[in-house]
Parts: sequence; C-alpha cells; structure tokens
Amino acid sequence: MNVNRLHISLWAIFFATTLVAQVPESDSITWSIDIEDVVVTAQYAPTDSRNAIQEIKTISKETIQRRGATNLEQLLSLETNIRINQDAVLGSSMSLGGVSGQNVKIMIDGVPVIGRLAGNVDLTQINLNQIERVEIVEGPLSVYYGTDALAGVINLITKKSQLKKNEIGIASQIENRGENIYSARFGRRFTDQLFFQANVGYDDFEGFGNDSIRSSIWNPKEQKYVDASLRYTFGADQDIRYAFSFFDENGTNLGDVRRPQFKPYAWDDFYFTDRVNHVLTHSGTFLEKYYLNTTLAYNQYFRKKNTTRINFDDGSTELVNGQQDTTNFATAMLRTVAASKFDSPINFQLGTELTFDNGFGKRIVDPLNEREGYSEIGNYALFATLNYTPFEKLMLEAGTRYAYNTRFGTPLTPSINLKYNLSDKWIMRGSYGKGFRSPDFKELFHDFIDVNHFIKGNPLLGAEQSDNVQLAFNYSKRKEDRRLDFKIKGFYNDIADKIGLYQYIDTPAGPVPANGESTGEFTYFNQEVYKTHGVNLNGSYRLKNLGIKAGLTTIGYYNQVSESFDDVAPFTYTFELSNELNYQFPRQNLSLSLFTRINDKQIEFYPDIDDKGNEIAKQSIVDGFTMMDFTATKSFWKKRIGLTTGVKNILDVQSVNLQGGGGGVHTTSGTSAAVSAGRNFFVRLGFDIGW
Repeated sequence: MNVNRLHISLWAIFFATTLVAQVPESDSITWSIDIEDVVVTAQYAPTDSRNAIQEIKTISKETIQRRGATNLEQLLSLETNIRINQDAVLGSSMSLGGVSGQNVKIMIDGVPVIGRLAGNVDLTQINLNQIERVEIVEGPLSVYYGTDALAGVINLITKKSQLKKNEIGIASQIENRGENIYSARFGRRFTDQLFFQANVGYDDFEGFGNDSIRSSIWNPKEQKYVDASLRYTFGADQDIRYAFSFFDENGTNLGDVRRPQFKPYAWDDFYFTDRVNHVLTHSGTFLEKYYLNTTLAYNQYFRKKNTTRINFDDGSTELVNGQQDTTNFATAMLRTVAASKFDSPINFQLGTELTFDNGFGKRIVDPLNEREGYSEIGNYALFATLNYTPFEKLMLEAGTRYAYNTRFGTPLTPSINLKYNLSDKWIMRGSYGKGFRSPDFKELFHDFIDVNHFIKGNPLLGAEQSDNVQLAFNYSKRKEDRRLDFKIKGFYNDIADKIGLYQYIDTPAGPVPANGESTGEFTYFNQEVYKTHGVNLNGSYRLKNLGIKAGLTTIGYYNQVSESFDDVAPFTYTFELSNELNYQFPRQNLSLSLFTRINDKQIEFYPDIDDKGNEIAKQSIVDGFTMMDFTATKSFWKKRIGLTTGVKNILDVQSVNLQGGGGGVHTTSGTSAAVSAGRNFFVRLGFDIGW
C-alpha cells in the first residue's frame, strides 16, 4: 500500500470534516424510506418487488458499501447464478444463468450501456459511486427491451433525490495492490421542484503481475469520470430529468523485450476509451389513469489502440504503422411507454422504441454503404403487454414485441408471465418468453486482419433466437425483529441460430463454413445451438443484528458435439455457491461481513482432428476456485463519516489451471486462466454531510 497517499487522503478528509463541522445541523424532522423492495425494471410503475410479476433481485446501496465494491465487476462477482470472466485486454465480462454476457442487457436508469468488445461490456468501466441499487432480472425481457436482453437484464438505478437542501460527500479508497480511488459528489435542492447533483471520480491502478512491470498480468489503467444531472418536478407527480456522464480510461499493455542482447526494443499497446452519454427523461401521470415515461438518449463510445515501438538503447519511441485501431459507436434512442392505472382487473402497457446505431472506424467494411469505414442500422419497435388480475391472488400478463430492422429480419417476440399467491407467505411465478439478439457491428462489418488474426464480419448474419421457461416459488415471513426469505427456481434456455466464429470459404453467394477444412480465415455464422438448464436456491435470514444469506445454483451446459459423438453426454453440469454472513453492532455503528463464493470447475467439449485425420471430441477444463472477502464498516459523528476496511480474496487466488484447448485470443497463458489480482487489503474513508 502507498502509505504516503493514504496519509494524504486521510488528512484531506479530516481537514474537510473540520471545516464543514462548523455548519449548523438542520432542525428538519429526520426520516427515512426503506426502498429495498421497490423495483422499476420492466414495471408499469415503481412497485414493491413482491407485487412484481417477474422475479427481480435487488442489490442495495448498503450491500454495495459492505462489499467495498467500486465497480460492477466487483459487485457481481459474489452473486449467485453469475460468473465473471477476466481478460487482460478486453476487461471483465459475465454470464447469467450459463448464458454469456453478450445476451445480457446492462442499463443505467433504463438506458442501455453501449460499447461491447467481443460482445461484452467491460464491467470494470461501470462505477458505482452514484448507484442507489442494482436490479437483476433473469430470463428474457426482449418484449420490453429488445436485443441483448435474451438472458436477462441488469439495471443500475442512480441517486435522484436527497432530504437536505445541500449535501457534500468525498471519499478515498486505497488498496495494497496499487489501486487508489478518489471521488466527490455535490447535491443541491434549489427549490422543492429543482434538484441538481454532480459526481466526479478518479481511479489509478498501477498494474499487478509477476516480477516486473513488463510481466504484468493485470495491466495498468487510469479512469476518470464525471456525472451530473438536473431534475425538475412539477404538478402532482410530473418529473423531467437531464443527465450527463463522461468516462475516460487509459490502459497500457507493455510488451516483452525483444532482442535483449542487441538494440533491445518492445512493442507497447495503449488503449484509450471514452464514453459520453446524454439522457433526457420525463415521467408522470396524465389524464389521471395513465402513467407515461419517455426517454431520449444519445450515447457515444470511442476506443483507440496505439502500438508504439520503444527502443531501449536511446529511449526513443515511434508509432507502429501509425494509429492501429479506432472504433467509434453512437446510439440515439427514443423510448416512450404508457401504462394504464385502471381500478379494474385489466390494465395494459403500450410502448415504442426507436434506435439508430452508427459506427465508424478504419476496420469497418459495410458493402451496402458508400461511405468508407462507416455503417448504420435503424431499429424501430412497438411492444405491448396486457395485465389481467381476475382476483387478488392471481396475476397474468402477456406481451409481444414487433420490430423492423433496416439491415436484417427480427423475430416477433412474445412472452407470458404468471404470478399466484399460494398463501400470505408463498408466491409462485412462472414464465415463458422468446428472446433475441441482433448481431453487432463487429460481427457484421468489422474486419480484424493482422499478422496474428484474420477475422472478417459477415453482413449476412441474422438474429439469434431463444426460448426460456422459468418456474419459481418464493417464501417470505416477516416480523418486527426477524425476516426469512427463501426461493427455489428452475430455468431452461434454448438458443437457436447462435452466432459463432468459424473458418470459412468464399463463394459467389457469400462466405460458407469450411466444414473441417483448415483455411486460417474466420468469420461469423448463425450455426450454433446452445442450451442451459438449472436450479437456483436462495435463502436469507435476518434476526435482529445477525444476517445470513446463501445461494446455490446448478447449471447444465449443452454439448453440441454430443450430436456427433455418442460418448459425449448431452449436458455437462457445474455448481456455484455464494454465502454472506453479517453481524451489526448498533451501539458502535459497526458492521462485520464475511463473503464466500465457490465456483465449480467448468468442462467444455469441442471437435478436433487426431494424428490420423479422424474427427474426435476433446475437452477443455477450467479448474474451480473459492473466493472469500471480509469487510468491516463503521460510521462516526452521526453517520457523517464512514470507514470501510477489509481484505478481498483472502485465499489469494490469482489464476486457475486451464487444461485442453480454449482460452480465446487474449488468454494470458495457455495453461492458466486469470481470476484476480491476488489478496487485496483496502481501506475506504468517506465523509458525507447535509444541511
């Protein structure tokens, strides 16, 4: 740990505390709202999670703080039914219910996060400083949110209000692995109707590796971000809000020293990523019986890679072939949803979503666009749901989505949901839904050709389509000093026309799979079949100051090669186990938490050719591992000062064995897969005051 930086941070916060402590405390009535059970994702209006027809998991701000999580990757790494994958170049990705992250829609206040690499959003680029809670819906929500929502949705809800007229917060988190995080926020209620808030942050990670900076497994990076919003409330419940965010990341991947004995040199890669988002929303009731929500968003994503040759004998540097790779994407979205609030068994929701995507870069090749290095896609959708509650205990909902895409066909997407209150403690939920994922720009038009790669986009791709079935039973018993919740859920996913990367042969009609012939040239085809099924058990118990949570998931992954090889089982099974133990000392304002996550090994089968030219089935195995974190959280001075400290990855798991093939283009090593940057001690000190 950098002791000097820690001392500077602590003294800065202490000095600010001393100054602001002279501000008189407000004499307003102190009150609080428990929003733990309020959800908004895919709902007609904000509602209690127990009344939602979908099964929605909520991660509260309190949980985020207890885990010491600063970005989405750190938060989700301990969640049941979610697996995190690490890549030294592309960052962190995830899978949900055994389905990869390219089929999971990640949103902030209902606005999709763009800028996917290899189909995934880098979770380390989503900071949690202004996040009030995270809502997770497993299973397709394509009716509501369209493409990429095939496996589920993760919706991050930002802070949008405050009780005091003015609020200031500053925080610093120092970690011994060489990461230093600083943030500050300010909120101001000018009037009861007008509210402004701003948030800035800086994250500096020095990298973590084996022996030297040039053998780093975890590359150095620097992040800066700014968020600001202005909210105006008028009428009974009308609300208009404009939000702006800017994110900047600079990453470094230093190459090995070449020719060390004579004029040594190295090729170093530098990655520059920017995200700029503008969001304007309106929500409220009109004509007394309808709830209206409209979102207008414009999101931009820029990524540039420069490769530099450094000559160690004289210290000179030069770009290799100029700028190597530039990728720019932008999405404009207009989404309007109107929902009825009738005092009757039948209510409905009608929505429209218009999106326009464009991308430009030297590697984009669109045969239907005259502008070099540019492509555009329009998608225009209508969706509707009908909610029927024949009596108090039963709720039925059916929905469908129709979309027109300017470049390829999209399927009609229906869904059916059921919720039945078996008793005052038991709730049953069942659902069937179609899902789809449209091919992205890189799969359609991006050509990646250099000395190590030959990958071309395929503009003839179609959308992936899926069927999902779920059945869940929830039990909840609540008293003043205790709360017991339990859930058992079964799920099944069947994805057809899944997009995969294959070697190909050019024909007059377009590229076709090589079917075993080795060409060394790759492109994408709608050729794979992918299925998962499993059972998810979750339970939590709160007795006064003691809290216990546990989750177990068993997932079966389909082996497509089993269709060709009788000795390969149709499904390979794995399990995941998550636990949380928390104890609070109210008089001391102290909370102690222990988190455990057990990941079983993962086995994948793939076809190969033996020495005699016969096609055989081989398997790749990624060993299992266990992660364990411990944190202590304490507040001082009427909860104005918060201190969180602890150790992440107590067992010091850095990588696991990788046997067989697989691993992908950017795998750090052919015999291991990266997991974490090792055991990490951290301390976070924050100061918040309102007046």
